[in-house]
Amino acid sequence: MADLIAAESTRKGAVVKGTNAKFTLAWKHYKSYLISIGISNDWYLDNFSREKKIRLLGAFCNAIREGRLHSKSFRTNKSESVRATLDNVSQAFKLAGRNDPRLDRDGKFAFILQRQLRGYRSSDAPEKRQIAISGSVLREFYRLALSNMDKARCELFIGAFFFAMRSCEYVTVYGKRKTKLLSVKNIRFFIGKRLVNHSDKNLHLASSVSITFKEQKRGTKNDTITHHRTNDPLLCPVKIWSSIIKRILSYPSSDENSTVNTFKLENGTIYKFSSKDLLLHLRRAADSLGPQNLGYTSEQIGLHSARSGAAMAMYLAGVPVFTIMLLGRWSSDAFLRYIRKEVQEFSNSVSSKMIRNENFFTISESHPPSDLLRTGSRNKIGPSFKDALKPLINTFKPIQVI
Repeated sequence: MADLIAAESTRKGAVVKGTNAKFTLAWKHYKSYLISIGISNDWYLDNFSREKKIRLLGAFCNAIREGRLHSKSFRTNKSESVRATLDNVSQAFKLAGRNDPRLDRDGKFAFILQRQLRGYRSSDAPEKRQIAISGSVLREFYRLALSNMDKARCELFIGAFFFAMRSCEYVTVYGKRKTKLLSVKNIRFFIGKRLVNHSDKNLHLASSVSITFKEQKRGTKNDTITHHRTNDPLLCPVKIWSSIIKRILSYPSSDENSTVNTFKLENGTIYKFSSKDLLLHLRRAADSLGPQNLGYTSEQIGLHSARSGAAMAMYLAGVPVFTIMLLGRWSSDAFLRYIRKEVQEFSNSVSSKMIRNENFFTISESHPPSDLLRTGSRNKIGPSFKDALKPLINTFKPIQVI
């Protein structure tokens, strides 16, 4: 019995509280829907055929799509929300020892469900992706920093930009996340191969800074990323992070476990920078530069713009794709979603490269060069083996048998 309880506890611990809450909500909506259509004692549809289960799931998806199970004020849910709810319900079936109700007889995701979800995607409103920010916005952010708090806020965002951080890694966000907020102890500095102590007065002269992300959204633990100092007086990861660490450790109540978003107010109160607070000031910088210089308004950017901006900056600088993936901690080509092709400089010099080779010869397997083809020989290449031997055969005299 103890092993059964421990196993269950481990399974629940595999996902964060927010994920469990979504799972519970999906199952609640599913049960409510079944009750609304007169099914109240067969949650796993054991008395229904495979085809009827799939049809019922399709009807349930439609109710989710139309928002009829969420609140009194109906609202259309996006296709990805419908799919996530369906996936959670199917997980409940599997956890109860039932087969995945979404699958057809071939063990594949049912075609009618695929088509239904595809229809939702095609009618969804275009995705509003956060714009990738550039270094000019970071400089303007810092220029507008009038107080020590403004400066600290800006430094935190610049530091996050270099490491393509998710907002939950450097500021307080709403809801519990699997990704951990960074602490002072996660930041290390090196001069060459020598580790520099945080208390070293020459911390800002380090040659590189390394950040270890203890736990992340994709499940990777203790992922260490390193960046080196630049010659820029502001946009330098070493200078920025050394300034952040020195400031935090100067507070009497702070230590190596203090989070990187820590700030002490003038009255001595410890304040934690939040995502909402940081975004407000970031948008002020974008407003200051204006859409005539940026090509977008401040409402189009968010804290995820730092992650997208980092990917874009590396791409435009010619950084190899695999390096972008590793430094940005993308485990797949998902990072391509952060490369914004609408950036004017994205296609710089591509048109010139396209006309470098105007003439090229195509080697085709099915159509060999015409001078090797024999007329009337069904496109056989060259003379036959027998024809090639004729000159050699004629040189021999017949052998007389005695």
